[in-house]
Amino acid sequence: MISFFKKDFLVYWRDRKEIIISLITPMVLITVLSLALPGWVENSTKSLQMKVAFVNLDDEETGLQQIRELLSQQTLPQETKDLLGQQLEQSAPAGLFKQVLQEDSVKEIVTLVELDNEEALRRLEDGQIDALFTIPEGFTFAVLNKMLLNEGEGSEILITADDGSLQVDVLKDIIGSFTRTLNLQAAIRHVSAGNPDLDADRLMADSEIGGREIVPGVKIVTSFQYYALAISIVFALMISVTVSSKAIAEKREHTFERILLAGSKPVNYLSGKMSSTICLSLAQLVIVLLLSHFIFGIFTDRSWQFWTGMAAVLIMMSVCMGALSSLFTALVFRLDDQAASGISFIAVIIAGSIGGSFVPVYVLPEWLQAAGEWTPNGLGLSVLLKWLQTETINDLSDAMLKLAAFSIISFGLAVWIFPKRGRVQ
Repeated sequence: MISFFKKDFLVYWRDRKEIIISLITPMVLITVLSLALPGWVENSTKSLQMKVAFVNLDDEETGLQQIRELLSQQTLPQETKDLLGQQLEQSAPAGLFKQVLQEDSVKEIVTLVELDNEEALRRLEDGQIDALFTIPEGFTFAVLNKMLLNEGEGSEILITADDGSLQVDVLKDIIGSFTRTLNLQAAIRHVSAGNPDLDADRLMADSEIGGREIVPGVKIVTSFQYYALAISIVFALMISVTVSSKAIAEKREHTFERILLAGSKPVNYLSGKMSSTICLSLAQLVIVLLLSHFIFGIFTDRSWQFWTGMAAVLIMMSVCMGALSSLFTALVFRLDDQAASGISFIAVIIAGSIGGSFVPVYVLPEWLQAAGEWTPNGLGLSVLLKWLQTETINDLSDAMLKLAAFSIISFGLAVWIFPKRGRVQ
Protein backbone atom coordinates (compact mmCIF):
# COMPACT_ATOMS: atom_id res chain seq x y z
CA MET A 1 0.00 0.00 0.00
CA ILE A 2 2.90 2.35 0.75
CA SER A 3 4.09 2.28 -2.85
CA PHE A 4 0.60 3.16 -4.09
CA PHE A 5 0.39 5.95 -1.52
CA LYS A 6 3.69 7.43 -2.74
CA LYS A 7 2.55 7.14 -6.36
CA ASP A 8 -0.76 8.99 -5.81
CA PHE A 9 0.83 11.58 -3.56
CA LEU A 10 3.60 12.36 -6.06
CA VAL A 11 1.19 12.44 -9.00
CA TYR A 12 -0.85 15.10 -7.22
CA TRP A 13 2.26 16.95 -6.04
CA ARG A 14 3.61 17.09 -9.58
CA ASP A 15 0.85 19.49 -10.62
CA ARG A 16 2.11 22.53 -8.67
CA LYS A 17 -0.21 24.90 -10.53
CA GLU A 18 -3.28 23.02 -9.30
CA ILE A 19 -1.94 23.00 -5.74
CA ILE A 20 -1.38 26.78 -5.75
CA ILE A 21 -4.87 27.37 -7.15
CA SER A 22 -6.43 25.08 -4.51
CA LEU A 23 -4.82 27.22 -1.79
CA ILE A 24 -5.32 30.70 -3.23
CA THR A 25 -8.92 30.26 -4.39
CA PRO A 26 -10.31 29.40 -0.93
CA MET A 27 -8.63 32.46 0.61
CA VAL A 28 -10.11 34.71 -2.07
CA LEU A 29 -13.59 33.23 -1.62
CA ILE A 30 -13.40 33.49 2.18
CA THR A 31 -12.43 37.16 1.95
CA VAL A 32 -15.05 38.10 -0.65
CA LEU A 33 -17.96 36.20 0.89
CA SER A 34 -17.19 37.28 4.45
CA LEU A 35 -17.08 40.95 3.47
CA ALA A 36 -19.98 40.82 1.02
CA LEU A 37 -22.47 38.66 2.97
CA PRO A 38 -21.88 39.13 6.70
CA GLY A 39 -25.60 39.50 7.39
CA TRP A 40 -26.26 35.95 6.21
CA VAL A 41 -24.15 34.60 9.05
CA GLU A 42 -23.83 37.17 11.83
CA ASN A 43 -27.45 37.03 12.93
CA SER A 44 -27.00 36.09 16.56
CA THR A 45 -30.56 34.87 17.03
CA LYS A 46 -31.59 33.19 13.79
CA SER A 47 -29.84 29.91 14.50
CA LEU A 48 -31.26 29.90 18.04
CA GLN A 49 -34.90 30.55 17.20
CA MET A 50 -37.27 28.05 18.79
CA LYS A 51 -40.97 27.48 19.33
CA VAL A 52 -41.83 26.64 22.95
CA ALA A 53 -45.16 25.44 24.34
CA PHE A 54 -46.14 26.88 27.74
CA VAL A 55 -48.16 24.26 29.64
CA ASN A 56 -49.60 25.27 33.02
CA LEU A 57 -50.95 22.31 35.01
CA ASP A 58 -51.25 24.32 38.20
CA ASP A 59 -54.25 26.16 39.66
CA GLU A 60 -52.58 29.43 40.54
CA GLU A 61 -55.53 30.97 42.38
CA THR A 62 -55.90 27.93 44.62
CA GLY A 63 -52.20 28.02 45.43
CA LEU A 64 -52.32 31.72 46.31
CA GLN A 65 -55.36 31.19 48.51
CA GLN A 66 -53.63 28.35 50.35
CA ILE A 67 -50.61 30.58 51.03
CA ARG A 68 -52.86 33.41 52.29
CA GLU A 69 -54.54 31.02 54.73
CA LEU A 70 -51.15 29.70 55.83
CA LEU A 71 -49.86 33.25 56.40
CA SER A 72 -52.89 34.10 58.53
CA GLN A 73 -52.08 31.15 60.80
CA GLN A 74 -48.45 32.15 61.34
CA THR A 75 -47.42 33.68 64.68
CA LEU A 76 -45.58 36.57 63.07
CA PRO A 77 -45.60 40.30 63.75
CA GLN A 78 -48.34 42.06 61.80
CA GLU A 79 -45.74 44.18 60.00
CA THR A 80 -44.02 41.01 58.75
CA LYS A 81 -47.35 39.54 57.65
CA ASP A 82 -48.18 42.71 55.72
CA LEU A 83 -44.77 42.63 54.01
CA LEU A 84 -45.17 38.96 53.07
CA GLY A 85 -48.68 39.71 51.80
CA GLN A 86 -47.30 42.43 49.50
CA GLN A 87 -44.61 40.08 48.23
CA LEU A 88 -47.24 37.40 47.68
CA GLU A 89 -49.23 39.60 45.29
CA GLN A 90 -46.08 40.26 43.25
CA SER A 91 -44.60 36.76 43.30
CA ALA A 92 -46.96 34.41 41.43
CA PRO A 93 -44.17 32.20 40.06
CA ALA A 94 -45.91 30.84 36.95
CA GLY A 95 -46.64 34.37 35.80
CA LEU A 96 -43.05 35.45 36.47
CA PHE A 97 -41.63 32.67 34.31
CA LYS A 98 -44.10 33.49 31.56
CA GLN A 99 -43.05 37.16 31.70
CA VAL A 100 -39.40 36.18 31.33
CA LEU A 101 -40.13 34.20 28.16
CA GLN A 102 -42.12 37.13 26.75
CA GLU A 103 -39.47 39.81 27.35
CA ASP A 104 -38.33 41.61 24.20
CA SER A 105 -34.78 40.24 24.37
CA VAL A 106 -36.04 36.65 24.79
CA LYS A 107 -38.82 36.96 22.18
CA GLU A 108 -36.11 37.37 19.55
CA ILE A 109 -35.33 33.67 19.91
CA VAL A 110 -38.36 32.18 21.71
CA THR A 111 -41.88 32.02 20.27
CA LEU A 112 -44.18 31.12 23.16
CA VAL A 113 -47.53 29.41 22.63
CA GLU A 114 -49.93 28.40 25.43
CA LEU A 115 -51.27 24.87 25.01
CA ASP A 116 -52.78 22.11 27.08
CA ASN A 117 -50.56 19.13 27.86
CA GLU A 118 -51.99 16.69 25.30
CA GLU A 119 -51.88 19.15 22.43
CA ALA A 120 -48.34 20.23 23.36
CA LEU A 121 -47.09 16.63 23.39
CA ARG A 122 -48.73 15.95 20.04
CA ARG A 123 -47.09 18.99 18.46
CA LEU A 124 -43.75 18.03 19.96
CA GLU A 125 -43.98 14.57 18.39
CA ASP A 126 -44.94 16.14 15.04
CA GLY A 127 -41.97 18.51 15.21
CA GLN A 128 -44.15 21.65 15.25
CA ILE A 129 -42.55 22.86 18.48
CA ASP A 130 -39.03 22.46 19.85
CA ALA A 131 -39.71 22.10 23.58
CA LEU A 132 -42.35 22.07 26.34
CA PHE A 133 -42.11 24.37 29.33
CA THR A 134 -44.38 22.78 31.95
CA ILE A 135 -45.58 24.24 35.26
CA PRO A 136 -46.48 21.15 37.38
CA GLU A 137 -49.50 20.81 39.62
CA GLY A 138 -49.10 22.45 43.04
CA PHE A 139 -46.23 24.60 41.77
CA THR A 140 -47.53 27.95 43.07
CA PHE A 141 -48.11 26.76 46.63
CA ALA A 142 -44.84 24.79 46.88
CA VAL A 143 -42.67 27.63 45.51
CA LEU A 144 -44.27 30.44 47.55
CA ASN A 145 -44.25 28.31 50.69
CA LYS A 146 -40.49 27.93 50.26
CA MET A 147 -39.78 31.50 49.12
CA LEU A 148 -41.89 33.36 51.69
CA LEU A 149 -41.96 31.03 54.68
CA ASN A 150 -38.87 28.91 54.02
CA GLU A 151 -40.92 25.75 54.49
CA GLY A 152 -41.23 22.65 52.32
CA GLU A 153 -38.97 21.54 49.46
CA GLY A 154 -40.14 23.90 46.76
CA SER A 155 -40.92 22.56 43.29
CA GLU A 156 -39.39 22.01 39.88
CA ILE A 157 -40.27 23.17 36.41
CA LEU A 158 -40.09 20.74 33.51
CA ILE A 159 -38.47 21.29 30.10
CA THR A 160 -39.29 18.50 27.66
CA ALA A 161 -37.70 17.98 24.24
CA ASP A 162 -37.31 15.08 21.80
CA ASP A 163 -33.52 15.39 21.81
CA GLY A 164 -30.79 17.72 23.00
CA SER A 165 -29.97 20.75 20.86
CA LEU A 166 -28.36 24.15 21.14
CA GLN A 167 -31.83 25.75 21.29
CA VAL A 168 -32.88 23.57 24.22
CA ASP A 169 -29.60 24.32 26.01
CA VAL A 170 -30.19 28.05 25.58
CA LEU A 171 -33.74 27.70 26.94
CA LYS A 172 -32.37 25.85 29.96
CA ASP A 173 -29.80 28.61 30.52
CA ILE A 174 -32.46 31.34 30.37
CA ILE A 175 -34.75 29.56 32.82
CA GLY A 176 -31.87 28.48 35.04
CA SER A 177 -30.53 32.02 35.27
CA PHE A 178 -33.92 33.40 36.26
CA THR A 179 -34.46 30.59 38.79
CA ARG A 180 -31.13 31.34 40.45
CA THR A 181 -32.13 35.00 40.68
CA LEU A 182 -35.41 34.12 42.40
CA ASN A 183 -33.65 31.80 44.83
CA LEU A 184 -31.07 34.47 45.65
CA GLN A 185 -33.74 37.08 46.26
CA ALA A 186 -35.62 34.70 48.57
CA ALA A 187 -32.42 33.88 50.48
CA ILE A 188 -31.60 37.57 50.92
CA ARG A 189 -35.10 38.29 52.25
CA HIS A 190 -34.83 35.48 54.80
CA VAL A 191 -31.38 36.59 55.96
CA SER A 192 -32.43 40.22 56.30
CA ALA A 193 -35.67 39.25 58.08
CA GLY A 194 -33.69 37.49 60.77
CA ASN A 195 -31.22 40.35 61.15
CA PRO A 196 -32.70 43.86 61.40
CA ASP A 197 -29.26 45.40 60.85
CA LEU A 198 -29.24 44.15 57.25
CA ASP A 199 -30.94 46.08 54.46
CA ALA A 200 -32.52 43.67 51.95
CA ASP A 201 -32.79 46.30 49.22
CA ARG A 202 -29.11 47.17 49.54
CA LEU A 203 -28.06 43.50 49.51
CA MET A 204 -30.05 42.80 46.36
CA ALA A 205 -28.62 45.90 44.70
CA ASP A 206 -25.08 44.84 45.61
CA SER A 207 -25.71 41.37 44.19
CA GLU A 208 -26.44 42.95 40.79
CA ILE A 209 -29.66 41.04 40.27
CA GLY A 210 -31.24 41.70 36.90
CA GLY A 211 -29.84 43.62 33.99
CA ARG A 212 -28.64 42.14 30.77
CA GLU A 213 -26.95 38.74 30.90
CA ILE A 214 -25.16 36.97 28.08
CA VAL A 215 -26.15 33.30 27.83
CA PRO A 216 -23.11 31.47 29.22
CA GLY A 217 -21.14 29.16 26.95
CA VAL A 218 -22.65 30.33 23.64
CA LYS A 219 -20.51 32.40 21.30
CA ILE A 220 -21.60 34.14 18.11
CA VAL A 221 -20.15 32.76 14.87
CA THR A 222 -18.72 35.50 12.66
CA SER A 223 -18.90 35.51 8.88
CA PHE A 224 -15.14 34.97 8.58
CA GLN A 225 -15.32 31.95 10.89
CA TYR A 226 -18.25 30.44 9.00
CA TYR A 227 -16.85 30.89 5.50
CA ALA A 228 -13.35 29.80 6.55
CA LEU A 229 -14.77 26.48 7.71
CA ALA A 230 -17.29 26.06 4.88
CA ILE A 231 -14.92 26.90 2.03
CA SER A 232 -11.98 24.91 3.38
CA ILE A 233 -14.20 21.85 3.84
CA VAL A 234 -15.66 21.94 0.33
CA PHE A 235 -12.20 22.32 -1.24
CA ALA A 236 -11.04 19.31 0.78
CA LEU A 237 -14.06 17.47 -0.62
CA MET A 238 -12.97 18.42 -4.14
CA ILE A 239 -9.56 16.82 -3.52
CA SER A 240 -11.29 13.44 -3.27
CA VAL A 241 -12.64 13.98 -6.79
CA THR A 242 -9.29 15.22 -8.10
CA VAL A 243 -7.34 12.24 -6.75
CA SER A 244 -9.90 9.75 -8.05
CA SER A 245 -9.88 11.44 -11.46
CA LYS A 246 -6.21 10.49 -11.84
CA ALA A 247 -7.45 6.90 -12.09
CA ILE A 248 -8.98 7.71 -15.50
CA ALA A 249 -5.53 8.03 -17.05
CA GLU A 250 -4.33 4.95 -15.15
CA LYS A 251 -7.33 3.02 -16.45
CA ARG A 252 -6.65 4.17 -19.99
CA GLU A 253 -3.00 3.07 -19.68
CA HIS A 254 -4.01 -0.34 -18.23
CA THR A 255 -2.31 0.32 -14.90
CA PHE A 256 -4.79 -1.84 -13.04
CA GLU A 257 -4.10 -4.86 -15.21
CA ARG A 258 -0.38 -4.47 -14.55
CA ILE A 259 -1.11 -4.30 -10.81
CA LEU A 260 -2.96 -7.62 -11.00
CA LEU A 261 -0.18 -9.22 -13.04
CA ALA A 262 2.34 -8.07 -10.42
CA GLY A 263 0.37 -9.97 -7.78
CA SER A 264 -0.78 -6.93 -5.80
CA LYS A 265 -4.22 -6.95 -4.27
CA PRO A 266 -6.81 -4.53 -5.68
CA VAL A 267 -7.58 -3.31 -2.15
CA ASN A 268 -3.99 -2.00 -1.92
CA TYR A 269 -4.66 0.21 -4.94
CA LEU A 270 -7.80 1.61 -3.28
CA SER A 271 -5.98 2.02 0.02
CA GLY A 272 -3.32 4.07 -1.72
CA LYS A 273 -5.96 6.41 -3.10
CA MET A 274 -7.61 6.68 0.30
CA SER A 275 -4.44 7.29 2.31
CA SER A 276 -3.04 9.89 -0.10
CA THR A 277 -6.39 11.72 -0.11
CA ILE A 278 -6.43 11.71 3.70
CA CYS A 279 -3.04 13.41 3.85
CA LEU A 280 -3.77 15.87 1.04
CA SER A 281 -7.21 16.90 2.33
CA LEU A 282 -5.90 17.25 5.89
CA ALA A 283 -3.06 19.45 4.63
CA GLN A 284 -5.59 21.51 2.64
CA LEU A 285 -7.82 22.02 5.69
CA VAL A 286 -4.99 22.87 8.06
CA ILE A 287 -3.24 25.31 5.70
CA VAL A 288 -6.40 27.22 4.74
CA LEU A 289 -7.67 27.43 8.33
CA LEU A 290 -4.29 28.50 9.71
CA LEU A 291 -3.93 31.15 7.00
CA SER A 292 -7.43 32.38 7.80
CA HIS A 293 -6.61 32.46 11.49
CA PHE A 294 -3.39 34.45 11.08
CA ILE A 295 -4.81 36.82 8.45
CA PHE A 296 -8.31 37.39 9.86
CA GLY A 297 -7.84 36.36 13.52
CA ILE A 298 -10.82 34.01 13.46
CA PHE A 299 -9.82 31.74 16.38
CA THR A 300 -8.28 34.14 18.88
CA ASP A 301 -8.29 33.47 22.64
CA ARG A 302 -9.13 29.79 22.26
CA SER A 303 -8.11 27.06 24.69
CA TRP A 304 -6.08 23.94 23.98
CA GLN A 305 -9.31 21.96 24.36
CA PHE A 306 -10.76 23.89 21.42
CA TRP A 307 -7.76 23.20 19.19
CA THR A 308 -7.67 19.53 20.19
CA GLY A 309 -11.36 19.10 19.38
CA MET A 310 -11.01 20.87 16.05
CA ALA A 311 -7.98 18.73 15.12
CA ALA A 312 -9.92 15.55 15.91
CA VAL A 313 -12.83 16.59 13.67
CA LEU A 314 -10.52 17.64 10.81
CA ILE A 315 -8.68 14.32 10.94
CA MET A 316 -11.92 12.33 10.88
CA MET A 317 -13.25 14.48 8.04
CA SER A 318 -10.07 13.80 6.08
CA VAL A 319 -10.65 10.08 6.59
CA CYS A 320 -14.14 10.59 5.13
CA MET A 321 -12.66 12.38 2.12
CA GLY A 322 -10.26 9.48 1.64
CA ALA A 323 -13.10 6.96 1.77
CA LEU A 324 -15.04 9.00 -0.79
CA SER A 325 -11.97 9.11 -3.04
CA SER A 326 -11.76 5.31 -2.99
CA LEU A 327 -15.48 5.11 -3.81
CA PHE A 328 -15.14 7.54 -6.73
CA THR A 329 -12.12 5.56 -7.94
CA ALA A 330 -14.15 2.34 -7.90
CA LEU A 331 -16.81 4.07 -10.03
CA VAL A 332 -14.13 5.00 -12.59
CA PHE A 333 -13.27 1.31 -13.07
CA ARG A 334 -16.90 0.20 -13.14
CA LEU A 335 -18.45 2.89 -15.36
CA ASP A 336 -17.67 4.91 -18.42
CA ASP A 337 -15.12 7.66 -17.74
CA GLN A 338 -17.52 10.52 -18.37
CA ALA A 339 -20.31 8.88 -16.37
CA ALA A 340 -18.01 8.32 -13.38
CA SER A 341 -16.71 11.90 -13.53
CA GLY A 342 -20.24 13.25 -13.85
CA ILE A 343 -21.50 11.27 -10.85
CA SER A 344 -18.56 12.42 -8.71
CA PHE A 345 -19.01 16.05 -9.73
CA ILE A 346 -22.78 16.00 -9.11
CA ALA A 347 -22.25 14.35 -5.71
CA VAL A 348 -19.84 17.13 -4.68
CA ILE A 349 -22.18 19.87 -5.91
CA ILE A 350 -25.17 18.39 -4.05
CA ALA A 351 -23.17 17.80 -0.87
CA GLY A 352 -21.71 21.30 -1.02
CA SER A 353 -25.11 22.91 -1.60
CA ILE A 354 -27.13 21.16 1.10
CA GLY A 355 -24.19 20.90 3.49
CA GLY A 356 -23.83 24.68 3.81
CA SER A 357 -20.56 25.01 1.91
CA PHE A 358 -21.87 27.17 -0.92
CA VAL A 359 -24.63 29.02 0.94
CA PRO A 360 -24.97 29.47 4.73
CA VAL A 361 -26.77 26.53 6.24
CA TYR A 362 -28.94 28.93 8.30
CA VAL A 363 -30.76 30.21 5.19
CA LEU A 364 -31.71 26.73 3.99
CA PRO A 365 -35.10 25.16 4.79
CA GLU A 366 -35.09 22.91 7.84
CA TRP A 367 -35.54 19.73 5.79
CA LEU A 368 -32.48 20.61 3.69
CA GLN A 369 -30.50 21.36 6.84
CA ALA A 370 -31.45 17.91 8.16
CA ALA A 371 -30.51 16.29 4.83
CA GLY A 372 -27.22 18.21 4.76
CA GLU A 373 -26.11 16.64 8.01
CA TRP A 374 -26.05 13.27 6.24
CA THR A 375 -23.19 14.52 4.05
CA PRO A 376 -19.62 14.45 5.44
CA ASN A 377 -19.05 18.15 4.76
CA GLY A 378 -22.44 19.11 6.22
CA LEU A 379 -21.93 17.02 9.35
CA GLY A 380 -18.38 18.31 9.77
CA LEU A 381 -19.42 21.94 9.31
CA SER A 382 -22.36 21.54 11.69
CA VAL A 383 -20.28 20.07 14.51
CA LEU A 384 -17.47 22.60 14.03
CA LEU A 385 -19.96 25.47 14.28
CA LYS A 386 -21.38 23.98 17.48
CA TRP A 387 -17.84 23.48 18.76
CA LEU A 388 -17.10 27.13 18.03
CA GLN A 389 -20.13 28.20 20.04
CA THR A 390 -20.23 25.84 23.00
CA GLU A 391 -17.22 23.44 22.99
CA THR A 392 -19.54 20.63 24.13
CA ILE A 393 -17.79 17.25 24.17
CA ASN A 394 -21.04 15.29 23.63
CA ASP A 395 -21.69 17.00 20.28
CA LEU A 396 -18.12 16.24 19.24
CA SER A 397 -18.21 12.55 20.14
CA ASP A 398 -21.55 11.96 18.37
CA ALA A 399 -20.27 13.58 15.17
CA MET A 400 -17.02 11.58 15.28
CA LEU A 401 -18.98 8.34 15.45
CA LYS A 402 -21.15 9.37 12.48
CA LEU A 403 -18.11 10.38 10.41
CA ALA A 404 -16.39 7.09 11.28
CA ALA A 405 -19.49 5.13 10.24
CA PHE A 406 -19.68 7.09 6.96
CA SER A 407 -16.02 6.31 6.24
CA ILE A 408 -16.38 2.60 6.93
CA ILE A 409 -19.51 2.30 4.77
CA SER A 410 -17.97 4.28 1.88
CA PHE A 411 -14.73 2.30 1.86
CA GLY A 412 -16.59 -1.00 2.22
CA LEU A 413 -18.80 -0.08 -0.73
CA ALA A 414 -15.74 0.88 -2.76
CA VAL A 415 -14.08 -2.48 -2.09
CA TRP A 416 -17.30 -4.29 -2.98
CA ILE A 417 -17.83 -2.62 -6.37
CA PHE A 418 -14.15 -2.37 -7.32
CA PRO A 419 -13.26 -5.00 -9.99
CA LYS A 420 -11.27 -7.93 -8.70
CA ARG A 421 -9.69 -10.00 -11.42
CA GLY A 422 -12.53 -9.73 -13.90
CA ARG A 423 -12.95 -7.41 -16.84
CA VAL A 424 -12.50 -3.63 -16.26
CA GLN A 425 -15.12 -1.49 -18.02
